[in-house]
Amino acid sequence: MRKLLYFFILSSTVQAFAQTEVAQLASSRQITKKETANLDSQDVRYLPLFGSRETLQKQLVKNADFVEQCVTNFSTKEEASKFFAERGWEYLSEGLLDTATYRFNLAYLLNPNNMDVYWGLGSISYQRNNFEQSAAFLRKGLSLSPDNTVLMVDVATVQVACFKEKKDCNDIDDALALLEKSVKLDSTNANAWLKYSIAEFQLEHYDKAWDYLHKCRVLDLSFVDLNYVQELMAKKEDPVGFFK
Repeated sequence: MRKLLYFFILSSTVQAFAQTEVAQLASSRQITKKETANLDSQDVRYLPLFGSRETLQKQLVKNADFVEQCVTNFSTKEEASKFFAERGWEYLSEGLLDTATYRFNLAYLLNPNNMDVYWGLGSISYQRNNFEQSAAFLRKGLSLSPDNTVLMVDVATVQVACFKEKKDCNDIDDALALLEKSVKLDSTNANAWLKYSIAEFQLEHYDKAWDYLHKCRVLDLSFVDLNYVQELMAKKEDPVGFFK
């Protein structure tokens, strides 16, 4: 489901780092509606990983029957974890963030090494503007899937957002290293080149920002956000002359 969410962005306008906006993650771009249910914010089911290690241990005991039922109905706990993570991505795509959180939590109970759990919870934290928590979850996911180029871009996106908001989510140099690695592994990812451009823009490296933006444009023009282009043009004219 996460892969489907990534491809959905081909038909949407990229929201770059304009004056009042931050870029979306590749994994959570297509939000069709927002959570409307009046859920209890103190209910641990809706807190990432149930909120604390102590609470998590209680949930493990409380959900022992749930785990056993999953073992009965799925061939493995890993398969069951994958199923609930997929449901989490579906709810996230609908903007049902609390419900999605609970599904990712259930997936975690079944397999704490499920990369999608951390990617999903990181995406949810990002939607809630909790950039530091988002970065921590996404980096944990990346540690479980170190060559996942799309996840690399998401981690870098959060770190650049932290840099812009003056929050501590690791140095922006780490974001640049991830973006460089991502495009080396997959030079056809237009979104990666866009985020690379935005990162260099934040550091006032405008020549590189234009270079990477044009690499993005050549691959897929639909990724290019005119708000970002205008912001970049205000700093330096397009050396290629494509944008005027």
